[in-house]
Amino acid sequence: MPTSGLGEGRRLRASCLVAVLATLCVLLWQAATVRYNFAGNWSALFCTGGAQRVPPELERGTHRSTHPDGYDGQFYRYIAHDPFFQKGYANYIDDARLRYRRILVPLAAWTLAAGRAAWIDTAFMLLVLVSVFAGAWWSSRYAVLRGRHPAWGLIFLAVPAVPTSADRMLVDATLAALTAGFLVAAGQGAARRMWVLCALACLTRETGLLLAGGVALDALRHRRWAVAVTAASSALPALAWWGFVVTQTPPSNAAHVNAGYPVLGIVLRLFTPRTLAPGLFGAALQVVEALAVVGLLASLVLAAWWAWRMKPGAVGIAILLFAALGSILSTPYYMLEAFGFARPVSPLLLFVLLEGVARPCWAALTPPLLVLMAVGINFAYPAWGILRGLARW
Repeated sequence: MPTSGLGEGRRLRASCLVAVLATLCVLLWQAATVRYNFAGNWSALFCTGGAQRVPPELERGTHRSTHPDGYDGQFYRYIAHDPFFQKGYANYIDDARLRYRRILVPLAAWTLAAGRAAWIDTAFMLLVLVSVFAGAWWSSRYAVLRGRHPAWGLIFLAVPAVPTSADRMLVDATLAALTAGFLVAAGQGAARRMWVLCALACLTRETGLLLAGGVALDALRHRRWAVAVTAASSALPALAWWGFVVTQTPPSNAAHVNAGYPVLGIVLRLFTPRTLAPGLFGAALQVVEALAVVGLLASLVLAAWWAWRMKPGAVGIAILLFAALGSILSTPYYMLEAFGFARPVSPLLLFVLLEGVARPCWAALTPPLLVLMAVGINFAYPAWGILRGLARW
């Protein structure tokens, strides 16, 4: 779908419509799953573990997951309620030093709610939706920059970070959205906007440093020392915050050390299938997981190849850094399921999807979609609950 025949005004309106549609899709899923699977309790989206301790002030009304451990969103919720370590909520977080470093979304939720506890959860959910809107908008604008139709911005929904964040209140969709904005800003040569996006990305998750690193290393490669220093300075707000977090938290839990030998863990995962269910159904799930691992490896190779062929500028170097990261994040703990291993490399998967559309190279969409297919397994049961609820309605 090329953009010929569409004026700039129409393209802008189309991109806005795409962003609204993507956001509505996510909101409809959330509303449906909350109504039919969690009896209308929106706190269920934070996936609080059934065996986890909850701050007493938040215990009442908190939906408890049937899974004893729950998921990461519960901890980002506690940070949003206590961003400056005033209430002792860090004691309820599995790895407070790691989680508190990812402050942007929790702090933004606290700020949007003016610090009022009754509004913070809603503000957090709203910010996830804002991330979806921004990511789809920027993805659409990137498609337009590359001569494609604005509707391709909907491909942002296929980035694994988006459904996982929408379903579990994670911060990964925000980083994916900032990455889309980074790609657009780089394509437009908007250096100031790139600095802001890099600074926000670093505060969202540690891997945001790779975006700033791409800009700084590109400047160093061209011996533009002042530009390199400016680009590196985008990490200073995050580094300052991390320094504060160190003074408030114990060392990180060793369970979160996921680095291994490059690529080896990914390959080994192909030969270590999990027993997820008995019989033919279990075998089918193993095949889906294996395809996701293949999709991850193919995405890393494809992204690195394209980035190299781009004669690495800031974008190319950043993607190469993400490819290197994805190759070493390959321990058995990390590679257990696509729902987990796809999220840190979602900026790279977004790049592959957008480049596949822009070139166009439709076969290139297959590897990220294989990863998405495995992520989708986690949505089968809640989708069934929604269908049953609609059937009774």
